[in-house]
Amino acid sequence: MKRFIYIVLAVVVAALTSCMHNGGDIGPLFGQWRLEQVEHNDIVQECDTVFFSFQSDVFQIRKIIYNSYDYSVFMGLYERQEDFIKFNIYNYNSKEILTPEYEQVALADLASMYIDTVVPVFKVIELDNKYMTLEYNDYYYYFKKLN
Repeated sequence: MKRFIYIVLAVVVAALTSCMHNGGDIGPLFGQWRLEQVEHNDIVQECDTVFFSFQSDVFQIRKIIYNSYDYSVFMGLYERQEDFIKFNIYNYNSKEILTPEYEQVALADLASMYIDTVVPVFKVIELDNKYMTLEYNDYYYYFKKLN
């Protein structure tokens, strides 16, 4: 009986730890990033209310709305190929984006970040353990890593 418990425990531990390779660590992209600035046509907009988080192949974009104590959350999967990151936003504020009408609601919120599709492809300009710069439609997004 004792041996059976150890076997079951070993299987459970193996199953739990095998869900993510390296604890979900994917190199310098792994973790939480705060958007510091958005630049377009030499106009710089300061920002501290948007956060991107990456783990394994999952991402989250969280936008804080300070004056109303509210926030928006976008979640989905992403693919990184060479110098590009393709986001597939499947979820907006805990609801799946299943209808064109709800996609329009999500896009209206994404527009405040100058994103016009639920499948944006960003070019990676800079990425190290502290800073990340992404480009999308001639907008440059400057991030600082939080953890």
